[in-house]
Amino acid sequence: MRAELRTERLRLRQLTLADARRISEFTSEPDVARNTSRIPLPNPPVAVEGWMMTLFARAPLGLDHVRAIEAEGEGLVGLMGAHGELGWGGSGAIEIGYWIGKPYWGRGYATEALRAFVFEATELGAIEAGHFADNPASGRVLEKAGFSYTGETTPMFSLARGEQVPCRRMRFDATLWALKSPEAALVFA
Repeated sequence: MRAELRTERLRLRQLTLADARRISEFTSEPDVARNTSRIPLPNPPVAVEGWMMTLFARAPLGLDHVRAIEAEGEGLVGLMGAHGELGWGGSGAIEIGYWIGKPYWGRGYATEALRAFVFEATELGAIEAGHFADNPASGRVLEKAGFSYTGETTPMFSLARGEQVPCRRMRFDATLWALKSPEAALVFA
């Protein structure tokens, strides 16, 4: 995947340790952390730095592709990642995950970033994602980016909640993406 992607309003770039404090701030918000599987609550800067160091050390493996989502004039507003070994149930698919800081919810940033990111991620293989059943907004974002439901709902552990939560599974469909994404006109022209 390219190190940097741009959309009309956003820049998706590689992480730096300087991002740790802002990531900690956003992911220590219960409404953000509880909708993820791997973010603890609270998530202090030192924990974020440790996670980032592990991510940087694993970079040569080519399994993790995490990008900061920056909005013009706002700085980092969220993260998005594609992870090679996380495909659900050993499927071998790439697992997409993302979060947006609560002050930036409702602005369409997740959808805009995901539409650009997922096209890049297709070079890595089949793509899957999931969202907790009590977070239908994330499902709508995934649908707008070309994902469709598989019909599976499985338990997934949430560190922030400290419990298993029903997770609705989705799979990326390039045809659906082409119909719903403005970027498709450029790619398939």
